[in-house]
Amino acid sequence: MLKSKKLFLMGIAVVGILVPLMFLSQTTGNVRSHRRGPKTKVVARFRDNVSEGNKTSVASPQNLYTNMSLDVTQQERLSTLKRGCKVLEKKGLVPDSVKARHLNHILVDDTYQVMFCYIPKVACTNMKRVFLLLTGKMNTTNPLDIKSNDVHFTHDKHLKYLSDYSSEVEINYRIKSYKKVIFVREPLERLLSAYRNKFMEKSEYFHRRFGRRIIRRYRDNPSESSVELGNDVQFIEFVKYITDSSTIMEEGYNEHWDHYSSLCHPCLIQYDYIGKYETIDEDTDQILRDLRIDKIIKFPARGATYKRKKTIDTMADFYGSIPPSDLRLLWKIYVNDYKLFGYPYPEVLKQFLPYSPHH
Repeated sequence: MLKSKKLFLMGIAVVGILVPLMFLSQTTGNVRSHRRGPKTKVVARFRDNVSEGNKTSVASPQNLYTNMSLDVTQQERLSTLKRGCKVLEKKGLVPDSVKARHLNHILVDDTYQVMFCYIPKVACTNMKRVFLLLTGKMNTTNPLDIKSNDVHFTHDKHLKYLSDYSSEVEINYRIKSYKKVIFVREPLERLLSAYRNKFMEKSEYFHRRFGRRIIRRYRDNPSESSVELGNDVQFIEFVKYITDSSTIMEEGYNEHWDHYSSLCHPCLIQYDYIGKYETIDEDTDQILRDLRIDKIIKFPARGATYKRKKTIDTMADFYGSIPPSDLRLLWKIYVNDYKLFGYPYPEVLKQFLPYSPHH
């Protein structure tokens, strides 16, 4: 009993050391090989790009949209992010710069002078559809006419990413001048959504790339078929993989469960608009209005392409099967995503993990 308790406390300590290092290193391991970008570092300090009183960046007179109105909700979201980033800065967890190739999640449209950082499992496919329509190279104005597979593969060549620009000057100009949008989601809900999508559905790449390794590492006496196919990973095994310190040290996180800080660098880049998956219909409506494209492009309503039970309705079913020790590790790993974007201590943890004022 004492031995197992010591091992658990050691696990907490290791994760407590490694997670801040992940935030500092910004090494996500998810850079697309064909979008390397310049090798030079791109300096985009948070404090250098923030104006007094949450004012927006100075934009070019050629902008085709009006300034995004910062209503009360947006002011609260931006202020929460700013406060959270200052806390991380004081702890030395915000790097001075980020390599251009790590800006590969930020979509850019030069015509409308807008950038969007996509986070997998936060309606990123639909937002990519919108950016494809903005290129004028799609023979439709209906985002849903573009098949999901084509969005990520066939038509990806038409999309421009911030990491594609050849010089630091070009990148920094866009960071400081363009409107910048990010959408986030309740972190543990997003994590479960990634598991359901990549391991419960047919996804051969994820089964072979991650499933086989997870099963070999965390399952006692796995069958030959499971080891070969990797197509029956259990949620507890996936959680063990996420919370295992060797995962963090040896390979980092895939983009589908990586931190928001690693994907979008919200403490280095001043975002003008923070959308949330929970209010995606209202938030996207405002963005399209501000871009003056709401009359020609309609963002798909939440759930328009959803064919199964919503992830939020399955949280208790999945997380209820996870031991409290692993739930504590999950909270420690994703706590900064919660605090930066104003998400409260998760209900599912309140239900299955005794609430602590020191969480």
